[in-house]
Amino acid sequence: MKTLTNEKMEKGNNPSLLKYRRIYKNIEQSTISQIESFGLPFEENNEYARENQLEELRDYGAVFRNNEKSFLSNERISSACEACQTGSGSYTSFVSLKCHRDCYFCFNKNQDNYQFYLQNQKNVNQELQSLFDQKVKLTHLALTGGEPLLHPNEALAFFQLAKKLFPEVHTRLYTAGDLLTDSILEGLKAAGLQEIRFSIKLEDSSQKRKHILGKIAAARSYIPDVLVEMPVIPGTEEEMKKLLLELEELDIYGINLLEFCFPLENTEAFQEKGFQLKNPPYDVYYNFWYAGGLAVAESERLCLELVRYAREKNLQLGVHYCSLENKFTGQIYQQNHDQKLDDTYHFSTNDYYFKTAKVFGSDKRKVMKVLDRKGFRYVQNTDYDYLQFPIKAIPHLGEKDVDILISSNVVEVDRGKQSIREVHLDRTTATEFKLESM
Repeated sequence: MKTLTNEKMEKGNNPSLLKYRRIYKNIEQSTISQIESFGLPFEENNEYARENQLEELRDYGAVFRNNEKSFLSNERISSACEACQTGSGSYTSFVSLKCHRDCYFCFNKNQDNYQFYLQNQKNVNQELQSLFDQKVKLTHLALTGGEPLLHPNEALAFFQLAKKLFPEVHTRLYTAGDLLTDSILEGLKAAGLQEIRFSIKLEDSSQKRKHILGKIAAARSYIPDVLVEMPVIPGTEEEMKKLLLELEELDIYGINLLEFCFPLENTEAFQEKGFQLKNPPYDVYYNFWYAGGLAVAESERLCLELVRYAREKNLQLGVHYCSLENKFTGQIYQQNHDQKLDDTYHFSTNDYYFKTAKVFGSDKRKVMKVLDRKGFRYVQNTDYDYLQFPIKAIPHLGEKDVDILISSNVVEVDRGKQSIREVHLDRTTATEFKLESM
């Protein structure tokens, strides 16, 4: 399947299809104009370069996950990362959004009620008790921030109560690490903490980074799974490769490489460093909840290179690249997985969108004859001159010369009322289409 580009539109000869596709191109162009108003330019489109890099990764034996949104150097991946793919059974909270660091790329200001939670604390134990009382099925619990260790007593109490109420649940803590002490580690161990994730800042002095590496080494004696999780900033390739070797020496479980993002503010700092935005900014243009911002150009290229480097060096350390797109899939799964739509829609187990097929204008009659003969249901739309039908019917069209649009859809529920929003179109033909890719 191929996204219908302007070039393909110009070569097409189906006016109804081109008119329909133009609606989406206008949405994309409007979104891009809004993004450009933040003040950072887009890089040149780099999709072909990405495909070449992925081919090289395949040759090196890297593991591809989540519809090519997540990549591993080996099989080491936190079960929390696996659960994040759908969001089922996972719950993450924070005591406050207060932090003693001041990272120019921090996106916490995009969080709901940011100013309030800078000054105030949540009762996270009350949240846990409420989840327990409601019999919510949990597999993973996490505490993040801000910096949770600004509130060490509350953080310990959270994991102590989690152990009592949800003894089988996997627990994890996010921290910059510099406030961690042996006393806190002993308390976390007693509370059954299973995973701790440190953030390393390459902007820190070498002395500061050495201090954090010491904290990471200390955590190995207390917590079963010790990881690093950090955004990968363009231009830091040699530093990042050195860091991977240092972490390998510490024998920790792994590192999560996050796609570096522009948090929609602090533009001047990003301009000064010469950063551009990834192009295209999204695979699918939709209102995603994740507050991290927009992917910065070249971060993904470097992340994929680091996964390749880990394969080349045969590192035991698990190196996992988590793209911005990887963070969106849990939202789509949660919106769609338990919804019921008519049988012209198919729930995709690859990307969690509801898929349906559409043909336009004079192609409708050709397809309708086949659908009637094979007994497939279809719906006609006179406003936009299309025929909608199940994607599983596409192979039955044989070699008929028709352009088919695969429509990706999200279910939205407002005040109990269900609506279906179409968010993306891909073009295919009966001979190109592969049902298993859906």
